[in-house]
Amino acid sequence: MPTRDRTTRLLLTLTALAHQTLDRERFEVVLVDDAPDPGAVEQVLSALARELPIRTAATGGRGAARARNTGARLARGELLLFLDDDTLATPGLLAAHLAAHERPDAAAVVHGAVTDLSAFALTPEPRPLRAGLTGARGRTIEPGTVADLAAAVPLLGPRRSFIERTARKVTGSPEYAGLRWLSCIGTSTSVRRTVFERVGGFDEHYGELWGGEDLELGLRLAASGATFELLDETAYHLPTARRDTGDLLPRFWRQVADRHGDPRLADVGPFLAGRLSLDELAERLGHPHDALVPGTAAS
Repeated sequence: MPTRDRTTRLLLTLTALAHQTLDRERFEVVLVDDAPDPGAVEQVLSALARELPIRTAATGGRGAARARNTGARLARGELLLFLDDDTLATPGLLAAHLAAHERPDAAAVVHGAVTDLSAFALTPEPRPLRAGLTGARGRTIEPGTVADLAAAVPLLGPRRSFIERTARKVTGSPEYAGLRWLSCIGTSTSVRRTVFERVGGFDEHYGELWGGEDLELGLRLAASGATFELLDETAYHLPTARRDTGDLLPRFWRQVADRHGDPRLADVGPFLAGRLSLDELAERLGHPHDALVPGTAAS
């Protein structure tokens, strides 16, 4: 789990992991602090009420890809599950990911459903740490709420995001088979270490630029022959509205196109920003991973 300057959202995320049905001996949490100025993580860990097997590291502001790769290198398990620092796992989430990879016909990459709790989209990150978040119409979420998410969620504006709806479409329709890598979303996505390392992990070239280091990994995984699957088990995202999305997404994917030497990939940015339909993207891309070198991160 990469984290940067999160306080209450991180506390709620860790609290949800402390309520997992999976035995504590079967998982660990590797929390990588990517904040240039440390301090928030220590504050959160001191407020965590339940015991949790956590190890920490720091990357000092080098970006999410570096933080994720650092966590993957430190992890002692064979199965890697990536989770964001503002995403609440339901109690059965870790067990469901583990079971999915233990099946004989297991997909290489498994993504669990993520639902936004839109009541908190305009709630800034509290500084200093507070016990809970207060969102639209005074709706709140706190560690006690996390213990019974199923009862709380209907009142917190549950809504599936654009990229989550896209993931459902591309994995469920043969006509979008070439775009199934769009289901490699950075939170609640699991992959075996051997598969992750075979493609070189996340590409750290993009630094702090936001816009899709997770999907870019999915593109290379698809090029290596990886298969993709969705789980019904849900996690709940505590979103933070961004005003710069329409600019950052195209910028990121223009860099991806340049880095991979495939101009078609630049169209992913406008698609993610809502300026192209999925059908238009499928028509423009064809099979972009055919142009990549399978199994390797761009270098």
